[in-house]
Amino acid sequence: MTLSQRGMLGAVAVLLAVAVMVAACAPNPRTEIISPQLGAQLHAREISGAVVAVPTPEPLRIATMSEEEIYAGLPEDFAAALAAANPARGETLALANGCIGCHVLDPNQIMSGPTWYHMGDTAANRRPGVSPAFYIYESIIAPNAYVVSGYPANVMPQNYGDTISLEDLADLVAYLLQQHE
Repeated sequence: MTLSQRGMLGAVAVLLAVAVMVAACAPNPRTEIISPQLGAQLHAREISGAVVAVPTPEPLRIATMSEEEIYAGLPEDFAAALAAANPARGETLALANGCIGCHVLDPNQIMSGPTWYHMGDTAANRRPGVSPAFYIYESIIAPNAYVVSGYPANVMPQNYGDTISLEDLADLVAYLLQQHE
């Protein structure tokens, strides 16, 4: 065997070894993919040998909620004011009170406060067990009661519950509840 034939045989052997190593590193297509439910899936498989994937829940939409679900938990005086609220006036109040300096309806514009884009639907899902109207009401009168992830606390004035009239507050909440799909 000549030197060039030995070199060729050596190169083939190296390529074969590399191919075997690459094939050994290929992932198993039957294993679970890393996901938020992986721990539960692995636990279920250990117990029963079966994997059960829980479907992602559909987000709540304010358009499909009952009035009781939308307005639950509100103080009686505020609920009465909200029943007579004027959402168009709420939009004007948002401008007059400078709310738009920190909040916008454009979901792609980053401000110092969370977007108001689809706020009614967002409020329905933001805090499980809290109605959308109460969430928005509390976010205005006690903004640090729940601070949206990614936004700092203590940016929004803490005294709106004392400085905004009940009627104005109801108009603002009615306006924000109207922002939905």
